[in-house]
Amino acid sequence: MPTLVIEHSALTGSDRFGEILRDCGHRLDVRRVYLDDPLPPDLDGIDAVVACGGPQSPLAEDIPWMNREIEILRDAHAAAIPIVAFCLGSQLLGRALGATITPLEGGIEAGWHDVTLLPAGREDPVFAGHAWTSVQLHWHRMQVGDLPPDARVLARSARTPVQSWAIGLRTYAFQYHPEAHAGRGLQWADDEPGDLKEASISRDRLEADTKECFPAAARLADRLFERLALMVMPLDRRFAGIAKDLHH
Repeated sequence: MPTLVIEHSALTGSDRFGEILRDCGHRLDVRRVYLDDPLPPDLDGIDAVVACGGPQSPLAEDIPWMNREIEILRDAHAAAIPIVAFCLGSQLLGRALGATITPLEGGIEAGWHDVTLLPAGREDPVFAGHAWTSVQLHWHRMQVGDLPPDARVLARSARTPVQSWAIGLRTYAFQYHPEAHAGRGLQWADDEPGDLKEASISRDRLEADTKECFPAAARLADRLFERLALMVMPLDRRFAGIAKDLHH
């Protein structure tokens, strides 16, 4: 059974998280909706869902695939199929499960900024061994606001109260970008140069911050992703003893 990966842009894939999933035996079924790849009609045979980031507004009403993706996320959560979502994916997951989605006050949060684990995050096994405060890559102007009553907020930043959240044991979301490769932020800056101006950050500053901050962030992300892969999305529950055969 594959892990469904929904990509919304050529610059916002599953990246380092997808690599670790493959290393842990997951077979990825990547659907590039920005290239009109169809989303599956149902969740039969789907082992987990990864919803990636993207430049689209999570409130858009004129994007054909968005409503179907929201349905998939809602149905997967209801069926206890593991979900991991990043940035836009987190916002679409929020829509699917009844959260409010609002513009970020003060405009875009971009570049490298602190993310702090809240008590629920410090106690969550997926963050075991994770620094309580770490510098992470951000790139968003929308945010998840009020969450469903059964959700828990795991982390925040100075400007974004919900940087990571979860419901139950199988649904996790991240507003920041632990999945991004080292050069992703610079690619986003080159693709949308107005974003840096809005964030009052120069490209040189972003490049310097990336060189300084990425190595530590990558080490923490590796630990986080291994725990997500092995604890939230474990293959052994369905494929005991044959995970090695699913490596691609």
